[in-house]
Amino acid sequence: MFKTPFYLISICISFSVMASELEEHATTQHLLDQVQLFHDQTRAVAAQSDPNNRRRYLFDYNKANEDLNTMRAGIDRYMQPSRAQPLDYGKVSGDYTRGRPLWR
Repeated sequence: MFKTPFYLISICISFSVMASELEEHATTQHLLDQVQLFHDQTRAVAAQSDPNNRRRYLFDYNKANEDLNTMRAGIDRYMQPSRAQPLDYGKVSGDYTRGRPLWR
């Protein structure tokens, strides 16, 4: 007699959890897309800047792009897991500055 409401409540809760996980995935993918767009725009601006600029440190766009791809692949693999053993997808560096030689 009391089993039916319990099952209905548990089904509603499970759908709610699935929906929130999908929303979280969509939000995370959207944030990664925004970061990628920002990264592409800053790379385009840097390509148009003066090559004789004497800054000591430069932003390493290639390393940042690799880290973005690693994060995106990790999220995709998390949302669509396979039955295989967990893999090491690598680490993100987080350090995107390159030193420029002082003798230039």
